[in-house]
Amino acid sequence: MNQQKKLKNKIVRLVKVISRSGLCSRREAEELIDQGKVFVDGSIYKNHIISIDKINQIRIHKKNIIIPPTRVWCFNKSIGLICSNSNQYGKKRIFDVLPKYLPRVVSIGRLDLNSEGLLLLTNNTEFSSFLENPKNKIVRKYLVTVKGDVKNLDINALRKGIEIEGVNYKSINLKIIKENKNSILKFTLIEGKNREIRKICSFYKLKIKQLKRIQFGPFKINKLKLNNVLEINKIILKKKLKELGFKSENYFR
Repeated sequence: MNQQKKLKNKIVRLVKVISRSGLCSRREAEELIDQGKVFVDGSIYKNHIISIDKINQIRIHKKNIIIPPTRVWCFNKSIGLICSNSNQYGKKRIFDVLPKYLPRVVSIGRLDLNSEGLLLLTNNTEFSSFLENPKNKIVRKYLVTVKGDVKNLDINALRKGIEIEGVNYKSINLKIIKENKNSILKFTLIEGKNREIRKICSFYKLKIKQLKRIQFGPFKINKLKLNNVLEINKIILKKKLKELGFKSENYFR
């Protein structure tokens, strides 16, 4: 069976197609389907899965759904913002400070409340999943200022991968940039587990004073100011997507 036939026979979640258009979230898309507000080729469609071969035209609210090209923005997150779509105990979200002209976007990965630096935003949830998937070994780099004795750090052990409190962390490249009362460390990760750097520093009895992400995959923060956003040029983005080996799905015939 050739590649074209494989694509035609592929079954996908309809909510994924709708959310990819930027109209709404996947949860909201599920509600639209259940309420009979989604039309496929002129007829109400209430199934949550669909064969790509069956997709020709999708209409919601009397408008045709189209899939826009992949776009990516770099955002320099400040401390005190949470990376959540929903409100959490009145805490300020990154989406509260983003420019109003941006289309519907999702963040790629997260930075906790007390971390800052590069946060990628995209209109393509497939690209977000691609970068977050550990199997793709996408590099993340962080500059971390710590208080404590950095001589306790076992750089070789970190490079081989370590276990902390029953959690296995894959190879971590650590470089000591500056060593004094407030030392600066550079972490290079390919996995990015929840609060990974904070748990590693705590394990080696180091107190984090600043944690800043400076790179995610081929994207760098450079001189972007705090809470500012910058879109990646479409020509540059196309090259970077090709380098990463990412190809976006074409759902329509």
